[in-house]
Amino acid sequence: GAIAIIDLQTMRYLGRVTGMMPNVRHLVIQDGWIYLSINNGGAVQRMRLDKFIGFLSSFNNRRVKSEGWQTCRVPKGARTISLTPDGRYIFAACNFSSTLAIVKTDSFKLIGEIPVDSYPVGLDISNDGKTVYVTSQGRNDKGGNAVNLFTVEYIH
Repeated sequence: GAIAIIDLQTMRYLGRVTGMMPNVRHLVIQDGWIYLSINNGGAVQRMRLDKFIGFLSSFNNRRVKSEGWQTCRVPKGARTISLTPDGRYIFAACNFSSTLAIVKTDSFKLIGEIPVDSYPVGLDISNDGKTVYVTSQGRNDKGGNAVNLFTVEYIH
């Protein structure tokens, strides 16, 4: 439940920001937002980037607690997340349920789940937003070792 903050010029650890759900797996910054995937808890969280950065000015003992995260529940095992180029949708590879979750950013609500091969971990979206690529690791000889390709048609 923390994000480590590193000064990239000095490569010095500055401290950590807490306050989000525990077991953060992936972080994406896009369009003025910071988005997190929460692995065990099954969620995507977000906060305005300027608000998040504002917490950094109040480090106390190398730690600061952030408040005000928005949360959207998705299936457990949320691993990699990616936003469409226009920022309207978030896709999340949900490992425990072997699904691809879709969240609409304007409402920050889960709007769908698509089955994928066993235990998805990674994902990416093409530059035009029309193809979603999901990698599946499998487990105990159950599926996986696969790349799933989805052609997406958005209904706006």
